[in-house]
Amino acid sequence: MSWKDFFYFSRRERQGILLLVVLISGIFLGKFIFSPSKTDAPKEWEEMGKALPSDKAFAEDPEQPYVPLYHSAPREERKTYYHPPQQQEKRTYYVQEKDTTLRPKPANYPKAEKFAEGTVIELNLADSLDLTKIPGVGPAFAKRIISYKNLLGGYHRIEQLQEVYGMYEELYVKITPYLKIDSNEITRIQVNTASLDKMKSHPYINFYQAKAILEMRKKKGKLPGIEELKLLEEFSDEDWVRITPYLEFN
Repeated sequence: MSWKDFFYFSRRERQGILLLVVLISGIFLGKFIFSPSKTDAPKEWEEMGKALPSDKAFAEDPEQPYVPLYHSAPREERKTYYHPPQQQEKRTYYVQEKDTTLRPKPANYPKAEKFAEGTVIELNLADSLDLTKIPGVGPAFAKRIISYKNLLGGYHRIEQLQEVYGMYEELYVKITPYLKIDSNEITRIQVNTASLDKMKSHPYINFYQAKAILEMRKKKGKLPGIEELKLLEEFSDEDWVRITPYLEFN
């Protein structure tokens, strides 16, 4: 096939191509002839512009509404809207009367009484008010110390204060000179009669340890002493050091 075959058209195809060329030429020619000039504004625009008030009229009477203005000037020079100057919003100011209400003066509460240096109190017998008299101890911390004492059944050693939530070393060192402990004031757990809930409520005994004690009690009957319990795998030597002062075998 030669290159001439690509440019061969039948008679009908040539007529169709000629008609298409004439149609396209007519479209471009009609657009050029009938499109209005960019610089000429329609007559109705000019008439509307004459009927509208001038810029000067708007400046003299700013209450007139916004009206679009049309001009016969070129588009880049044409003003579309005129914005009259905005009036400042009128505000009403009210004079506030002087407040003459008589209010009670804030009470001057006396500072909390603190123990003198050298004062010593028994920790297991002290209440929250006694503890707040120790320098450095406030009401919140006093309540924490009392709450932990109730969970334990009483403090056995002064070092147990370090287990109180929020206790820090500086405070511990500061308050211990004011405290002493009588271990006879401890409430002990009756191992042979205490329930599971009673045992596991103690901070030093968890659920599994309490259950192991009850199982041992069922097998052995009444336990004469702690020697039987020390055979339980649920407890470590450190656990027994902490918990022994709180157990009683009757």
